[in-house]
Amino acid sequence: MLILVLAAIAMADAYLASAQYNDIYRRGAKLYSADGTMLTSGQVSAMFRNTEGLTYRDWVRDSRGFKAGKGLLIASGSLTGAGLLTLGVGAAGLLAEGLAVGVGAVFFAPLASLSGETPDFSIDSCFKGVAVAGLVMTGTGILGLATGATVYCVYRKRLDSMVEACNARPDVSLSVGLQRHGAGLALNF
Repeated sequence: MLILVLAAIAMADAYLASAQYNDIYRRGAKLYSADGTMLTSGQVSAMFRNTEGLTYRDWVRDSRGFKAGKGLLIASGSLTGAGLLTLGVGAAGLLAEGLAVGVGAVFFAPLASLSGETPDFSIDSCFKGVAVAGLVMTGTGILGLATGATVYCVYRKRLDSMVEACNARPDVSLSVGLQRHGAGLALNF
């Protein structure tokens, strides 16, 4: 009878320990309990000690990767936007210079032919460098967005699977009778 009482106490303790942080959720790289309070690093570390295969070090590593991916997305998005703006300014400047040379050629070509000189209507644009810089910034930003999205998604999935593992209740069972290694009382958790 004493063994049954001890087994029941052990089973209840295992169930309560698993339910202590059950129904946690993640917002960004932080964990919250069901009532909305943020878990401290000590609480998260204790929770992962009770979860097989997970450590607090894994959580910290994956949180850093998640934050790095998010930061890369923000920075690359800003670079892409600035590149598109710069490219637009360069294109508008090239268009304005092209129109000015075209209009000048229409009005001054007849005057130059009357004087006997050959007109020079070549374009040495100062906006060419601006347009090239805009293209480089946009291309770099798009590559950064692809990299940031990949890093962000990989580490977000890892964090989500860690939260799911913590929220999963372990199977706790008590059985009496024939077991794998003979007859007796078995507490499985």
